[in-house]
Amino acid sequence: MSTVDVPLGPIAARCATHPEEAASGTCSRCGTFFCDGCVKRVFDKEWCSACAARPEVNYLERLRLKLWGRRDSAAWMFGAFSLVLAAFTIRALLLRRLFWPLTLLMGACAVVSMAFFLGKRWARESLIVTTLSCGGAFLMRGLQGPAFVFLISGFSATLFYFNTRNRLFFQQPVSTLRLQRLWHAIENNPLARSAMNLGLASVLFPLFAPFAVIFGVVGLMRVNPQATPPIGRKGQAIAGLVLGLLMTALWGLFVWTFIAANVDKDS
Repeated sequence: MSTVDVPLGPIAARCATHPEEAASGTCSRCGTFFCDGCVKRVFDKEWCSACAARPEVNYLERLRLKLWGRRDSAAWMFGAFSLVLAAFTIRALLLRRLFWPLTLLMGACAVVSMAFFLGKRWARESLIVTTLSCGGAFLMRGLQGPAFVFLISGFSATLFYFNTRNRLFFQQPVSTLRLQRLWHAIENNPLARSAMNLGLASVLFPLFAPFAVIFGVVGLMRVNPQATPPIGRKGQAIAGLVLGLLMTALWGLFVWTFIAANVDKDS
């Protein structure tokens, strides 16, 4: 029997899913080998299929699905606005004290506002047109109060038209950059954001100062730019912590001075 010579050298790694394929890389999370057909690229990193599907990896897609078709504050605001407008429209029809085209225009605005609340896509543009038209019409009739309300509503509707959160409610496409900004605003280390808010509030309300310190410490400990998803807001955590400590010291000094002054008066 002849001896078979086996060439010495490194053994090529194989894809975990397709053993017949040579591996082209490893997963950024679990280290599993994958081939070119299995690799999933998410946020400039390479993952295996299982890890790429995890919510903490594709956290922007998770946020998009979470808010997709879900009413935001604008929807609830204009939903309430539609009920108020409907009541004023009915009252104007019964009393007949308002110029009838204005009454019809106000009724149309009520209908569009309710459609906006119900998530009808055509209502996004229509709401801007009807509210601004109502404001202009009331202004031409010399009714500054109602005109101001409708003009402010039209301006608000214009701002919400470009708002990422509102676009998700109406199931409109949103870019990755917009999703990233929205995620940072509402989900990235909320304790750090709360620490800063409590620190600012403690300037007037000293009871918030200890909570600002606690939230600031915990928020600062959670900061990890290398995590998935990355956890930030280090500056806000430090600001809340510093403000909390500073306000605790200042308010403590104020209370101590106040007590000492009253003790001297009594003595």
